[in-house]
Amino acid sequence: MLYGLYLSAQGADVQSRRLDVVANNIANAQTDGFKRDLAIFQAHEPRDVIDGRVGDLPGHPQAHTGGTTFASVVTDFSQGALIPTGGAYDVALAGPGFFRVAGKGEQFLTRTGKFTVDRRGELVTQSTGSAVLGQGGRRIRIPVDATRVDIDDAGNMRAIAPDGSGTAVGRLDVVIPESSAKLEKVADGYYRNSGRQRSVPAGTTEVKQGYVEGSGVRPVLEMLDMIEASRGFETNVNMIRTQDEALGNLLQAATRR
Repeated sequence: MLYGLYLSAQGADVQSRRLDVVANNIANAQTDGFKRDLAIFQAHEPRDVIDGRVGDLPGHPQAHTGGTTFASVVTDFSQGALIPTGGAYDVALAGPGFFRVAGKGEQFLTRTGKFTVDRRGELVTQSTGSAVLGQGGRRIRIPVDATRVDIDDAGNMRAIAPDGSGTAVGRLDVVIPESSAKLEKVADGYYRNSGRQRSVPAGTTEVKQGYVEGSGVRPVLEMLDMIEASRGFETNVNMIRTQDEALGNLLQAATRR
């Protein structure tokens, strides 16, 4: 009976964690460049299957097998839809890779390409004012007299002067991490990379000026996942309640004998 309570509590816990992940996805359904998370669980074989025989359970609940436990949260880095904005400093990546930005004393990777120019003429992110890095880790500065900025498919940036002449001001540094498992999601659509990274090979990824990448969340599917997780949580809680009542009735019957 207590073993059943333990397994039902495990089930309620994993469904609760799943609900947290799904709720965060739904909350970011309109966040540019957001990548949805997936809650991963691990199913465990019952003890009699592992031992190959029927026997007593170990005394401590942590030593019990069977049931399901939470394993990790992984991020789905699938390409989001490219949304046209017409903004001169709105940039999206069609293909793999990340922009490189610097802020708060460290560097981050991001797919969120909503940029602007600060008071010093440097290209920065709209959300936090982090510097957008060019190749070699250099900051990109836009001349104050530029009438517009053109960005080609490779990320090369040219500032156009009033007389129509163009000046190269830098190239967006688009990189690919050696492993997505090395990326840690932080705030504002940024990722901290604990592994190595390299520049995107030529022709692999297209830089699109005047576009932003939409959220990777599909609200309808997330709502279905939320309903499924809610029902799973409710089922496990009801099983806990049923087993608790049965155990109470058993103890009452035992005391009357």
